[in-house]
Amino acid sequence: MTGILAQFDSQDGLLRALSRLRAQHMPAQTYTPVPLPDSTGGSPLPLIVLAAGVLGAAAGFGMQVYAVMVAYPQDIGGRPAFSWPSFVPIAFEVGALCAVLTAFFSFLLVNRLPKLYDPIDECLGMRQALRDGWIIAVRTEDSDLRERAREIFLELQARRIEDIPS
Repeated sequence: MTGILAQFDSQDGLLRALSRLRAQHMPAQTYTPVPLPDSTGGSPLPLIVLAAGVLGAAAGFGMQVYAVMVAYPQDIGGRPAFSWPSFVPIAFEVGALCAVLTAFFSFLLVNRLPKLYDPIDECLGMRQALRDGWIIAVRTEDSDLRERAREIFLELQARRIEDIPS
């Protein structure tokens, strides 16, 4: 897929262009050094990791209760069969392991990684996207849509306008 990329000097210029593109229902992606003020919601990752950690700890605790009370009951030193304080460290470790593994793999899934190559990376404007560049890209095969986006970018005085290679 091909498209057009524009680099702006400030966040205000990018936001003006973004509002104009959204008004005309054009698909736009932004690449900025900081999150935009109108960003929608937060990441689902904290909730997913918390749920995995709690479920992992509960599963680790349940596994130990089953092993000690049902599968292999033993009388060790006269202590009761359900001695829950001894189950806490392992349950914590299993919960932490589940949370870390879930965080790693959900991060990759939510961010659609690994993505080793994207044609937009060859654009000169993308070299500054993480430092001080305010980049907006319209990816479409429709040449009329690309030309309308180019007109908007020219009208708003973008610092650099490039075609995204296919």
